[in-house]
This record gives sequence, C-alpha cells and structure tokens, in this order.
Amino acid sequence: MPQDDTYITVCICTYNRAESLSATLESLSALNIDSGLYWEVLLVDNNSSDNTRSVSEGFSDRLPLRYVFEPKQGLSNSRNRAISECRSDILLFTDDDVIVDTLWLKEFADAAQKFPGADFFGGRILPHWPNGRPSWLRDEPMPLLSGLFVWYDLGQNTRLYAHTELLPYGASFAIRRRLFEQLEPFRTDLGVLRNTPGRGEEAEYLSRARSAGYVGVYVGKAACHHRVDPVRLNLAYMYRFGVQKGIAEVTIRGRQNSGGTLFEEMMYGVRGLFQLLKGRGDRFRQCVINMGIQRGLRQS
Repeated sequence: MPQDDTYITVCICTYNRAESLSATLESLSALNIDSGLYWEVLLVDNNSSDNTRSVSEGFSDRLPLRYVFEPKQGLSNSRNRAISECRSDILLFTDDDVIVDTLWLKEFADAAQKFPGADFFGGRILPHWPNGRPSWLRDEPMPLLSGLFVWYDLGQNTRLYAHTELLPYGASFAIRRRLFEQLEPFRTDLGVLRNTPGRGEEAEYLSRARSAGYVGVYVGKAACHHRVDPVRLNLAYMYRFGVQKGIAEVTIRGRQNSGGTLFEEMMYGVRGLFQLLKGRGDRFRQCVINMGIQRGLRQS
C-alpha cells in the first residue's frame, strides 16, 4: 500500500491467540469506513507457534491486511516493530482479544481531523464477560480492577485529556507520526513477555509523551469490547497481576523510590478480609492486587 494512500494503520500485536484474533479481524472487516478514509491492518506476529499466520491469510481478501513476523519476543518489541513498519500518519493499536464497534475507526479518524494539534488518542474500552459479569463487581470505579479487566471508560464524549487524567489503555490508543518519530520507543524491559502478564509499557510511553508536552484526546465514541479471560477472576491471577505491576513500577521509578514491605502486604490482607466480611468482594479483590504490588515492589 503506497504511503500517500494510507491514513491510519491499525496495528494488532499478537502471540498464540489465533482463535480470538479471528474474532477481532472479523469485527474489523465489519467497520463502517468513509469513502475518504484510507487505512490498513498491520498484524505483528510475535513469534507465534499456532496458526496465526493462516488466520491472517484467511482475511487477506476482506481486509487491507499486511502481515509481519517479529521473532524478538515481547509486546514492546512488537510495538516498536509496528512503529518501524508504519506507513501512515497515525498508528492505532488494538489487541487480539477485542471486538471493535463498527464506528470505532471512523471516530478515531474524525478526532484526528478535529484536533490536528493532538499527538495521541485513547478510545473507550468496555469489558465483555464470556461467563457473565461477576456478581461481586459493582459500578463504583476501582482503578486496579479496571486495569485488570482492561476497562477504560471516561464517558462518551470526545475531548482533550485533563493533565492528570488516566492515560489510554493498550487495547485502544493511537499515536501520531510526529510523536513516535521524536519520542524514544517503547521500553523493552516493560510489557508482556510470552505468557507473563507484564505491565507498564504503554503507560510509561504515554507518560513520557505527556511530560514532554504532547497533547492527548479521549475519543469516547470510539468503543471496543475487551474479552475478560475467566482466569483473571481467580485470586491467584489477581495477586500475580499485582506482582507484575509492582515490578513495573520499580523498573520505571528505580529501586531507591520503590518502597514495598511485608508489613504493608499483610495489612492489605487484613483490610481485604475486613471488606469481604462487609460483603464488598470488589474491595477485597482490590486489596489482593495491592498485596501483589507490595510483593512486586520489594522482590524486584
């Protein structure tokens, strides 16, 4: 696809998720595309051993799809490969386990035109519960649980981000060429590695962008639905999620600013049991994640 003809590159970084990838590509093939909007799908296969490539080939006649193989393991390596492969002015990331709404791409394109001074964009992400929404989960915002479930909902309006507002999640965010050509790439010591649920690569990247004066826009009308793997509802997974989050914080901030003690971990456990006795299963699980964070902070 010639460079001048590509307006948005939609990138999916994938590793051994052929089945869910197929559903994601199916949703992309149903997008409502304006006649003046040029786009492509860049599929970065991060050393998959399943039938990811054959799945992508199955959509070659339905999508403007370009497949690349990235042998160096790690999500950050895949994101950086996407930057080097991008042919357009805007690089839009999504995940291999989401279903995008039919207007998802159009809303990002409209926001990019409406806010030409904006450098990054974040879309609305809603959870999809394959086994039903857990009964203990309330509507009260719980930041750690939202991160665990990849639930990112700042409303349905499209507007500039406030300076201290929560930055976009990795399942639906875009960066302009002038940003990724000037900013250092995604840190390869952060992020998912194979099946290890690493954290922090896009948050650290976008934090650097905001600190450097780059401007972001929240695109509330660009919605996608992220499948919540039932394993994420397990307490052991929540604790492990917290551990990886703590490790990422130490990696970003440095050991001297890390904190984290066994006493604090135990205190979160006590608070969690107290919340469970009160019937607040959501706050109990938030405490479990905090316990893991304390472990990660001190074991890094």
